[in-house]
Amino acid sequence: MIYVLAYPKLEAKISRSLAAFRQTHEPERAQLVAPHITLVFGVRKSSPEEIAAICDQVASKTSAISTEFSKSEICYDPFEKVHKISLLCTKGAKQLTALHRDLYEGPHSDEFDTDIPFRPHMTVGANSNLSELEDVSLASIGTLPIIAEIDSLSVVQIANRELQTICSVKLSM
Repeated sequence: MIYVLAYPKLEAKISRSLAAFRQTHEPERAQLVAPHITLVFGVRKSSPEEIAAICDQVASKTSAISTEFSKSEICYDPFEKVHKISLLCTKGAKQLTALHRDLYEGPHSDEFDTDIPFRPHMTVGANSNLSELEDVSLASIGTLPIIAEIDSLSVVQIANRELQTICSVKLSM
């Protein structure tokens, strides 16, 4: 499956504390992928080259996005059947939502599920047992809001349980 991810550029101290937090609270995913916002989810019907071409086109019309993650929530993911701790993007959320919609233009548009609202976020913890997450403190990550910038898109795929980067595209406006 092909995904499009945005890796927020974070301060070094926040990046280190976020990595340590994720290693404790979602170790498998922390080893697979850096903190990110998923903008295109598990495309099956298009080639990596088609998705990369769409990213090129969208990126050429998109400026870097200043973001803030200022809220957290625990929610249930029915696809993975786990509860997740998410840092919700507040500042920049409208631009990221528009970017998400724009990235679904093209041959894979029928894979865009309008029944699931897009909420830009970074998942930082996951557990099938809700009670394991309810008492988790985010204090070790740092004080919210976490400020970051999105300046590129990465087209990736998972193969043999590894994340492979197909290409990265700079936002250029």
